[in-house]
This record gives sequence, structure tokens and C-alpha cells, in this order.
Amino acid sequence: MAWVSQWCPFFLPGRGGCNSSGFRVWFGVGVALMGGGCATYNPLTKDAALRVAQADYAAASGVHITFLGNCTLYLTDGTTNLMIDGFLSRPGVFQTLVGRVAPDPDVISRELQLARIQELDAVLVGHAHHDHALDAPWVASKTGAVVMGSRSYGFIHEGAAAATEVGPWIEVPPAGRTERFGAFTVTFVPSVHVGTHSVLQSVVEGHIDQPLETPAHYSRFNCGEVFALHIEHETHGSVAISTTAGSKPDQFNGREADAVFLGVGFLAKESAKLQQQYWQANVTDTCAKTVIPIHWDNFSRKLKRGLKPAPVDKVGTAFAFVKRMAKAEQRTVRIMDLRDTVLLQNHALITDGDVP
Repeated sequence: MAWVSQWCPFFLPGRGGCNSSGFRVWFGVGVALMGGGCATYNPLTKDAALRVAQADYAAASGVHITFLGNCTLYLTDGTTNLMIDGFLSRPGVFQTLVGRVAPDPDVISRELQLARIQELDAVLVGHAHHDHALDAPWVASKTGAVVMGSRSYGFIHEGAAAATEVGPWIEVPPAGRTERFGAFTVTFVPSVHVGTHSVLQSVVEGHIDQPLETPAHYSRFNCGEVFALHIEHETHGSVAISTTAGSKPDQFNGREADAVFLGVGFLAKESAKLQQQYWQANVTDTCAKTVIPIHWDNFSRKLKRGLKPAPVDKVGTAFAFVKRMAKAEQRTVRIMDLRDTVLLQNHALITDGDVP
């Protein structure tokens, strides 16, 4: 275990070192996370009937939406290209907890190539945790995109300037912001993060207050302001996106959506009251016809290994809640695997491959 002592200063910075009870808790969680294959529920197999159809929408008009794991989504109407978060490097759990994390330019380039992404107009960052914001400056650098995010994200962007050629970023104030990109209108809606249920979450609360260069311990990536996203296309409709399983009542303020991409990470650990509030704010209030859960897969698992839930979360319970609520309100639930694509066309989300 000599390697543990060597890495301890980064494991629990300023919290007692390798002999502390905190270290033992973190180490135990790390071991659990490493057993990613031990999770008993995987929506891709247990609920395979809900998976979106494999189809080639390339020739179809509309907004093509591709899932790239966690909360990373790629939206394009063939002219304008947007990405949510852009987290592709996905450092392993031991590197995250014990060492330091940094964008992996080779992995980012490979994943962009596999998704057939060459240019982006904007990268839209929901909040500043590393599993959302780490790669955004590098994705923007490689694709020529502008980045939108909170002031906490801005310090990540500024810190990245030491390692790559970053372009501009647009600050989203706490009250939110709306920007136009081609035929898309993007609105950042003030929201809140899912509740803190572990020591791993507690150390990334608060804000970033100075430029953050990488490599850095994951605990440096404080959450900052949290936003849900409403993205409306002038022709084909709109979607709502929640990058965490927390919400404010009436957060979309009357904005409707044809579909909602619903973050479900740690949703099962929330109280029944907060679960109901979350569903109300993101699904019922937006009148979404289709619900697609996101943020369910283990974001410390490399994309080349495929998507699986982390065993520390009760993903099966979260999906059961989503299916139960959708059935009660006569909404459709669909599941996306890595690089699956759906089509938003004429205010309907096409998930069965049957393009009119």
C-alpha cells in the first residue's frame, strides 16, 4: 500500500491524511466504484425494450440529438451545432479521488471523431463539477465553439488558457441568460443541484473563485451556480435538459418542451417530496411528451468500455420512478446508449426510426 501513502496529499487535501477516518471512507467508496460491473441494474439490458431504435437520420430534416454519456448531448440542425457539457475524457475513479484530473486531448479528439463532430457553435455547461465542465475548454478549442457557463466555469476556462488555445466564453449570471445560435434559442434557467448524500459530494459544494489550471484534484471543481437548459428551434420544436436531479419550483417559467432529457443521478436518494417536485418542474410543467433519462452512467468509466451505472447509485430505483410517473401521466420513456441519435422534427421527438 505504499502507493496510497504517496498519493494521500491529493486524496483528502487538508483532511487528515491516510490514517483519517475520512480517508478510509473515500478509499472504500473508490473500491466500490472500481467494481463498476457489479451493478445489478443496467437500463440498456434490463429495459432494452425502451431503447431508441437504431436508425440513420442523416438525410432527414430536423434537430438530430446524439447521446455521448453522462449529460453530454450533441444537437445539430445541419447548420448550427451545439453541445451540452462536452465531458469526454472521463478520468478513472482512482485518478479522480487519489490523484488529479485533466482533459485528455487524445480521448477528446477520438470521441469527437467517432461522433462525427468537427465544428461546434457553442458548448453549454450546466454547472462546474468536473464531470460537466472539465473538457469544455478543450472541446471548444478543437471545434471553434464559444462556451456558456457560470462564473465558476469561467475560472476553469481561464485556467485552461495555460494549456490550450481557448476562445471566448459567455458568462451566465445567477439569474440566467438567453442567447441565439442560428435557429436555436438557448435559455439557461436557474436551478439547484441534487442533494448532498456523500462526503464525495460535500467537498465540491460552493464556488470556484480563482483560475483553475489542470491537472487538479476533483475537489477543486466546485459546483457554482446550477442551470437547467431550454433549447428551442424555430422550426422543429424544443427540449428541456436537466444536468442534475435537483430543481426549483416553476424553474422553466411556463416554457414548454416536446421532450425532456432528465438527469437521474442520485435521484433515488432524494426524499419522495423532492422527487415529486423534480418531476413536476421538469416534466409536468414543460408538458414534455417524451422523457429520456441521462446522467445515469458511471462517469469514471471510459466511453470505449461502454455505458454502465455506478453501483453507488440506485439507478434501477430512479428508472422505476421515472417509468411509474410517465405511465401515470401518459408520457413516453426512452433510453439512449452511447452515440444513439433521436430526431426532433415538427414538434415531435422521433425515437423509433420511422421518419415521416
